[in-house]
Amino acid sequence: MPSSLRNALLAMGCLVASACSSPSGGSPSDGLPFVEADSMRSGDLVCRLGDSYFSGIFRRFSGDSERFSHIGVFHREGDSCFVIHADADELSGVGGVRKESLREYLRGAHDHLFARITVDSIRCGVDSVALDYLLQERPFDTRFDLSNDSALYCTELVAVAINKAARDASLVPAYSLREGFSYYRVDDILHCGIVEIDSMRCGKMRD
Repeated sequence: MPSSLRNALLAMGCLVASACSSPSGGSPSDGLPFVEADSMRSGDLVCRLGDSYFSGIFRRFSGDSERFSHIGVFHREGDSCFVIHADADELSGVGGVRKESLREYLRGAHDHLFARITVDSIRCGVDSVALDYLLQERPFDTRFDLSNDSALYCTELVAVAINKAARDASLVPAYSLREGFSYYRVDDILHCGIVEIDSMRCGKMRD
């Protein structure tokens, strides 16, 4: 595997580490100048382009658009909005599946997008699978091993949750490199056929 790709993949889950804080609630509209959070549902997807050095690297491996560096699953608890995602500390590489307030998840983002899973049963299933991974405290997948879900990196968490909820292991395919290495890309998740991005607003965040 090319060293540049290995380094980028090892940083995949760390892309929002510099903006992380303890999970906390917040009103649905906190920090969201481009979207009405009331329209979001548990199981929706939230993409972002982080402001760290590694974000710029990993976006190169996110697909043809090279737009986003990270993705997570939106989750609502009453009036509080969260994102369930997999990340790790930039220095130690230690991390796992975590829940973070939507406001903190988007803090410092240069770009973001909210996407809707159009099949309600699958959307609810994605939320359920993501919650299960959170409760089981799945660690961050430093090996980027797609043979099992005992550990997960950010796009792997979302892709596997969609495939499990849809009961179709190929709905979000893994992207294969000529070197024989496969990984999940943000673009392949957004264009898997059941994700709608036109109905939800997106754009650059304002401080």
